[in-house]
Amino acid sequence: MTTTWTPNFSWITQELAVGGSFPSERAEELASAHRIRAVVDLRNEAKDDEAVLHRHGMTLLHLPTEDMCGVDAGQLDEGVAFASAALDRGERVLIHCEHGIGRSATLALCVMVFRGERPLDALEQMKSRRALVSPSPAQFACWSEWLARHRELSRAPWEVPDFDAFQAIAYRHMRIR
Repeated sequence: MTTTWTPNFSWITQELAVGGSFPSERAEELASAHRIRAVVDLRNEAKDDEAVLHRHGMTLLHLPTEDMCGVDAGQLDEGVAFASAALDRGERVLIHCEHGIGRSATLALCVMVFRGERPLDALEQMKSRRALVSPSPAQFACWSEWLARHRELSRAPWEVPDFDAFQAIAYRHMRIR
């Protein structure tokens, strides 16, 4: 009997997916059906099996981060560099945590901004493709700090969004209608 598996990720762009964890036995499907070649796992509570991923042609970067907490600045930089290098090679990238709500979204937002998106445009695009994305206030804080550093280094023309602008997009699914 074959069981059907529905992957818990969403394509934010043609090459960048954000999502939750996946069973190791589905690594082959990630590589073949979805053509994923690079995986960033932000879970502190678990870690993808690097040997299994490698066997299916995928590389892994593990950036252990506690759930609901901000991602360390150095890890954000490492994750952005890893994902961007893979994207530059034309590879598809999956950034995931346990549920694909906060940690993975935070890093993916940094990747999108690094690659030229304006911060709130990146958040809007992500939210429109994965509605449950809603980084915690601590994750907003680390994103905001990363944005400030990136803006200074790259002389980007945008302002770092404040929490009110962020929450209007990130938490809109929680508003009472």
